[in-house]
Amino acid sequence: MDTRAAGGLEGRLYTASFASVWDALLDDVRSRGRWKLVHQDEELGLITVHCRGFFSTGSSLLTIWVKLDDNGLTRLDLRSVPETRRDLGAGERRIRGLLERVDRVLGTGARISL
Repeated sequence: MDTRAAGGLEGRLYTASFASVWDALLDDVRSRGRWKLVHQDEELGLITVHCRGFFSTGSSLLTIWVKLDDNGLTRLDLRSVPETRRDLGAGERRIRGLLERVDRVLGTGARISL
């Protein structure tokens, strides 16, 4: 599952600052008991998270990109790559849930439709 791919979930575009989006993402990732922050690089706008499922199925590597677009808006894209061939939709649920939680934290006026 990749928000940059055609036909999948859409990434997000926010009027909120890069720092606000970045902080909301890191707060959410750190609050998840089965998620482990593997890497973060604010300069590159890159966060990598290992997400464990309840069983061996559903574990994945979640990559998050945050960047400013040409208009100074904050762009958020995510990709979930399963560790096994049997993802059972866990990656899409993780991405969808994270996007919804970040939307709530930033508020209704921060998101711009793509």
